[in-house]
Amino acid sequence: MPLKDKEYLQINQALFTLTHAYESRMAKEKNRNEMGLKMSDCSVLMVMGRFAPINARRLSHLMDVKPANVSVYVQRLVERGLVKKKQDPEDRRNWHLALTVMGQLAAKGVIAGAVEYTRDFMAALDKDEQQSLHRLLLKVSHSLGFEWQ
Repeated sequence: MPLKDKEYLQINQALFTLTHAYESRMAKEKNRNEMGLKMSDCSVLMVMGRFAPINARRLSHLMDVKPANVSVYVQRLVERGLVKKKQDPEDRRNWHLALTVMGQLAAKGVIAGAVEYTRDFMAALDKDEQQSLHRLLLKVSHSLGFEWQ
């Protein structure tokens, strides 16, 4: 039997609350604040930490973000010395993106912070509940087209 509208709304509100709480905690993180990273910067670093080197088109696709927005995000990280760009000699419209050494360290820090925070808020659930939630969230995200996790 499908859920009632009220239950779908409660799920939506819970997801919003988790997102807001995550963003608030990330804004308070010492390492992130010292580097002046925005949430979008952290997202790019996390994806590039897994897939770099990568081109901007693929990065845009993986993040489900408009290419123009990805260009802004990447440029900000280039200016901070976290990402380097190299033009494809065969197709000058294409740029290869890679993390610098400093970018690799920043990506590892962002990922470690995300793992720590997720572990903290998942502590309210027992082991079986955590595994069930993990399985269910992956299933839902895959149904939305995010299969790279």
